[in-house]
Amino acid sequence: MRSGGGYFSQNDLRVHFGIGSAEKVELLEIRWPSGQLDTLKDLKPNRLYYVCESQGITRTEVFPPAKRA
Repeated sequence: MRSGGGYFSQNDLRVHFGIGSAEKVELLEIRWPSGQLDTLKDLKPNRLYYVCESQGITRTEVFPPAKRA
């Protein structure tokens, strides 16, 4: 992940990835710049997870269901 941006701008610092029709993420490994490896298991989709190095998940927000047209 990279932060920063241009003149009067900032890039989103969140890491976003899709899992298709999967019902959960079975295993997610985060390798921090320090070399620390954090392992998270059984993550539910459509959520924003806040993760701190060596602490794991510190907060979770659930996204509302998408509105269908």
